[in-house]
This record gives sequence, structure tokens and C-alpha cells, in this order.
Amino acid sequence: MPKPLIIVAAVLVACVSAAAGWFGVKAWRDSQTVAAPVSTPSPSASATTEGDTVSLTFDVGAINFSVADLHSVPQCGETYSPESHIANGIEARVDGAIMLDEGVETLEANPGFRVTGDEALAFLAGEGTVVVTRDDVVVSPDWGAEFVPEYYVAEPNNTTYTQGKVSMNGAELCDVADELSAIWDDLDWATATEAEIAAAQEKAAAFREAHKDLPAGEYKIYMLSPVILGEPAAIARVLSEEGISGLATLQYTIAYSALADNPEVTPYCENLTDAEGNPTEVQCDVPVNVLLELLRRDVPVSYIVEGDPDEAVSDAYSLTVD
Repeated sequence: MPKPLIIVAAVLVACVSAAAGWFGVKAWRDSQTVAAPVSTPSPSASATTEGDTVSLTFDVGAINFSVADLHSVPQCGETYSPESHIANGIEARVDGAIMLDEGVETLEANPGFRVTGDEALAFLAGEGTVVVTRDDVVVSPDWGAEFVPEYYVAEPNNTTYTQGKVSMNGAELCDVADELSAIWDDLDWATATEAEIAAAQEKAAAFREAHKDLPAGEYKIYMLSPVILGEPAAIARVLSEEGISGLATLQYTIAYSALADNPEVTPYCENLTDAEGNPTEVQCDVPVNVLLELLRRDVPVSYIVEGDPDEAVSDAYSLTVD
């Protein structure tokens, strides 16, 4: 599977299934209320303006390039105790709890955003990279480390939670994950017998059982994400008002979007079937230049709130495990 499709597989649930829920509600709400800009808006010099609108398209490649040197995730075993940072008037937040999941002690984290001003604000950000430390040493896996821009609206005095909720037990913490991974690394899947695979499964299950509890210590949970305003957020807002969501992976998931019936899309999609000829899914790979034109809109200048991309870092949410 090509790398782009692997990335899509990791985020497809958030981008597709959330369309009718999270993004549907937000699209309706945004269509009812125009968020007031926190500064005097002005389009960039590269934009073409006509009246009080500007012609823009959603270019995920340009967006990712703009934060390429901004978003960094600490490695397992690093000492990590960052200062919180508010980015473009957006505060990253995270709630945490220790739960019992089928008798297994599990640390749960629920990331989100809150605006620090008095007005709602539309912006692009990730679902949130969650970093967990134990006694200030990183123990969380690098799940969600890749930035996938999504459209959000944050409102005063209310946390906008993302779809990036994560949970982990003791066996999934990165300081022991290599031992679990080694069980499978020693297995040659090309030549392994059923007995060898069963033995590896049994060994892995025994490892998970032995390490299921969270080791004692002070756990701190952080959430971090780039926050992007300006033209990218403005065009995302317009597209969201049309019911078009999952913009970051639309090149591959467009068949499940509001643009599915567009005649410009059809030549780049294939209907897949199972062995009996029953349709299973639609697979698309829309050329970038075609997608950029499909997503071009005249955007109200008032939607553009200026601000350079910046990284938001939450306060630590602290939990103690005895």
C-alpha cells in the first residue's frame, strides 16, 4: 500500500465518520453565526480579490509545509516538562483520568481547544498530539505524531474536544513497548508455522498481562498542536459551511464526501468489489491540481483573521499512581 494510503488508513475514521457528526454540527453552527475577527483582516498579497471576497483554495501541502519546522514531538525516554503556550488566541487543553477497562488500569486523555478571547474563532489544528510523562520522562507512544490539519471552531468558556482521545495501559507505554515488539520481530511471517504464531501470541498475551498495570509515579499529560489562522482557516470555513469535511485526506476519501458526485472526480475513482462481485468500497486518487480547483471558492475577506502558524502547548494534567 502506498504511504499516502497508509496515512489515510490511520485517520480515515476521524475524517469520514465524523463528517455527519462533529463537522456537520460545526458546519451548521458556522453557517448561522459569523465569528468576529480578533484583528483587522487583510488578505495576503498573493490572493486575487474581487469586492469583499478573495479567491482561495485549500492546499494541504502548503499548510503542512508552513508547520514543517514547528511541530515536534519528544522521543520516548526524553525528559520533558514544557511551558504551556497559547497560539493565536487558542489554548490547548487536555483532561485525564485513570480508569479500569475490563480490570486493566488505563490512563485516558481527552484533548481539545479553548479560545482565550471573548469571541468564537475558526482555525486549523490537529486532533492533538498527546504526550504522557512519568516523573517527567516521556512514556507515551508516538501515536498521532503526524500533523493532520482539521477545521475547528472554539467558543469562549467552552472546550472544543477533538476526536483524538487516547488511552493506554502499562503494557502500551513506550518504555516497555520494545520488549513487546521484539516478540513479533523474532517471528518470520513468511515461513512461520501455525504453532510458532500461536506461541508468539501466547507470549505476547503473557507480557501484556504482566505489564498491564501502570507503574507508580507522577503522570503528566500534555496536548500540543499547530494552530493556523489566515487564508487556510478561512477557506476551510467556507468549505465546512458547504458540508465538505475531512479536507486533509480528501484526495483519497473524496468518494465519501459532499463532492462524491462531482463529474470532475469520477475519472479518478474505482469501484472495488469482493469475490462475488458485490461492491465493497470506492477507491480514489485525485490529482492535486484537480483537487485544488475543486476546492477553490470566493471567500469573504471578513473570514480571514491574520496570524502566523504557531504551536499550542497545554498545561500539564497531573495524575499520581501509587
